[in-house]
Amino acid sequence: ALLIFERRFLPHGSTKPLSNMSNAQAWTCIEKLFKLVDRSKEGSLNLDQLVDFVAEVRKMDIVPVDEGHIVANLQKDNLEKITFEQFKNWSCGPDGAEAEPEAALKDPFGNTNKVPPRFQDASSFTSNVKVQHPCFTTTSHEIGQKKPAQVDMPVKWGGKEGTFTQDFEMMEPGKASISINTYCNRGLRTNKTYSKVHSDLDIDF
Repeated sequence: ALLIFERRFLPHGSTKPLSNMSNAQAWTCIEKLFKLVDRSKEGSLNLDQLVDFVAEVRKMDIVPVDEGHIVANLQKDNLEKITFEQFKNWSCGPDGAEAEPEAALKDPFGNTNKVPPRFQDASSFTSNVKVQHPCFTTTSHEIGQKKPAQVDMPVKWGGKEGTFTQDFEMMEPGKASISINTYCNRGLRTNKTYSKVHSDLDIDF
């Protein structure tokens, strides 16, 4: 059934893995598979069809399947058939169907459209306003002493996360602290070692 589903519903020549689908796209594919297994077109599956359907869904591995919760609800209401909506609500456990997570646009440079916490609440900004002499006030001081409002905060963010990289940290033997892994030529030196005192003290191998 999974092979028939891939040939019928996935784009021809598509190499995109199913695991890269969003939550909504995944459930759309599961609904199409549900209709494929429902050969009688009744909009529901009997228990034998449900076993085959769950096995195919587990092979796809794109949505969670809580078989225990599904069986408990079927036994609770003495049901012999299950609809797609029931399967979707019961397969995610007692909490029901998963909500679509908020997508954050990212690019290869680590930028994201998620606004940092410091811009989400304008009242959190604090400033130390210096007192100026009334005869020598400046325009920049008058503008700078005003507190920012929420309307002044950005609604989109195109900057990087602002975290410090740890890619260059390393532990050197004999050192208790972390040092930065800057480039250092640790190869065999074959040139002459020149003395800073006198040329007679040069070491030549």
